[in-house]
Amino acid sequence: MKIIKLNATDSTNSYLAQLARKSSLEDETVVVTNNQENGRGQREAIWQSQSFKSLTFSVFKIVSGLTAERQFAVSRAVSVAIVDYLNEIVETEIQLKWPNDIMAEGKKCGGILIENQVRGSSINSSIIGVGLNINEISFKNLPQATSLSLVSGKKFDLDFVLDNVATEICLALNNLNDNHIKVYQERYEQLLYRKGVLSQYRLPDGTELVGVIRGVSPYGQLIMDLPDGRSLKFWNKEIEMVY
Repeated sequence: MKIIKLNATDSTNSYLAQLARKSSLEDETVVVTNNQENGRGQREAIWQSQSFKSLTFSVFKIVSGLTAERQFAVSRAVSVAIVDYLNEIVETEIQLKWPNDIMAEGKKCGGILIENQVRGSSINSSIIGVGLNINEISFKNLPQATSLSLVSGKKFDLDFVLDNVATEICLALNNLNDNHIKVYQERYEQLLYRKGVLSQYRLPDGTELVGVIRGVSPYGQLIMDLPDGRSLKFWNKEIEMVY
C-alpha cells in the first residue's frame, strides 16, 4: 500500500482521480491530507474536517468481476469493513446510516464517498473517499456531529487508524465474489441505523413521511414500509432521514 501525504488539497478523491487520468496508478494508493479544503459528501454536501484531529483520505482500488449495475456491492463492502473495524476500537456501537454515513450514539462521526470508474459494462476501479471524526472534542454549529474521542473518552493515533482502515478497505475489495457479496449484504443490514424503528423522513419536495426501514436492495435502494401497508423503494437522494 502506497500512502501519499499532503498538507492540503481541495479533495483527496479529486486528487486521486487526476493522478489516475495522468498515469497508470498503483493499486491501493492512498492519499491523506491534514487540510481538505473542499471535501465532498453525499448530496453534494461539503465535508468539514478539523486539521490534525480528523482523518480525510481516499483509496484507489482496482476492482474486477463486478458489473456496473452491482456498484452498490463496493459501497456495502467498504462500509462494513470500516464500521466493523471502528467497533473493535471503541465500546460504543458504531452503525451505518443508509447509504454510507457512519453513526455513533445517534450522531454522525464519518462518511464515505465512492466514485467508480466503469469501462464497458464492468467496474474497472474505485476511488473510496473517507472522512472520520477522530479526536475532535467540539463541533461549532454542528449539533448532529460527534467523534470517536467523544464517544469513547480516548485519544487515537491518526496514522494507526489510517493504516488499519485503509487495509480493511483493500482486503474487503480484493476478493469480492458472490459469496462475499452476500455476507456483506447481510452484515450491512445488521449495522443499519434505525432499521425496524418508526422514523421520520423527508422527500426532495419537502414532503415528510414516517416509515420503517425494512432493508436495502442488492442494488442499493432503501426499502421502507409505511403505516398504510405500502412498501416503497428509494434511490440515494430520493429521501433523507430527519433526525
